[in-house]
Amino acid sequence: MLKLLLFLKRIHYVLLFIALETIAIGVFLHGNIYQKARIAGASDRLVSGIYDKIADVRGYFGLRAENDRLVAENARLKSQLSARLYADSLPARADSSTGLQYYQYQPARVVRNSIGKRQNYLTVDRGKLDGIEPEMALVSDDGIVGYVIHCSDHFAVAVSILNTEEFRTSGCIKGSDFAGSIYWDGLSHREVVLDEIPKYAEMKVGDTVVTTHYSYIFPPELPIGTVASFEMVNGTFYKVRVRLFADLARIRYLYAVRYLEQEERRALESTVGNAEVGALQEGGRP
Repeated sequence: MLKLLLFLKRIHYVLLFIALETIAIGVFLHGNIYQKARIAGASDRLVSGIYDKIADVRGYFGLRAENDRLVAENARLKSQLSARLYADSLPARADSSTGLQYYQYQPARVVRNSIGKRQNYLTVDRGKLDGIEPEMALVSDDGIVGYVIHCSDHFAVAVSILNTEEFRTSGCIKGSDFAGSIYWDGLSHREVVLDEIPKYAEMKVGDTVVTTHYSYIFPPELPIGTVASFEMVNGTFYKVRVRLFADLARIRYLYAVRYLEQEERRALESTVGNAEVGALQEGGRP
């Protein structure tokens, strides 16, 4: 206690000066309307700036929730659009008036991805409890990505389009009836190959390549990429290099797509010896 009193005695002039200055500033501000207004304005700007920063921080941390909401909404709209486009592309059916939905979209987020190997895979944060099953397509807003092969309750592993051994599907030049096989040759993560396009097909660099009706997994007319180059092989068919629309190095959000008539179609075609067609189109999967 004695030391505290001695300390205060040594600095009592400083304390007195601070107290008098505080009183003087208070009297000045309260007695001068102009200065009072300026101080109030500065205070308001400071407080509003702090609230703006807090709002920015809250908004940043809310982006993921907003993204999830938008992706879910897009999935719902894609399901509706898919049903309409697919129905329009086929002859009229007796059940078309019921609003039958051929493909069902649901959102998913990529939690693991590889592009630097010859056999690349993705993991998404949806599993059996979310309705994900093997042989569901994975697509992004830009184009096809892969298809599911294994599921746990909360996660699913998919073959990437960048897989030299396990990925196959069918593709064609948009607006053309000539289809070929889409596969990855391991050269670039931005390009795949469209092979065995008949020499009668007309194409040019920049043409869009899309999926076909032959697939058990991917909806038809989904974008794949554009023709980067092509060459004639043995004078009988074209080998086309396709630049992918989807950049798999940057993929974050995508959609899992269920073909609701897949089992019915597979079972029927297997009875007439066409099961090998599906196996060829989807990388050897029956």
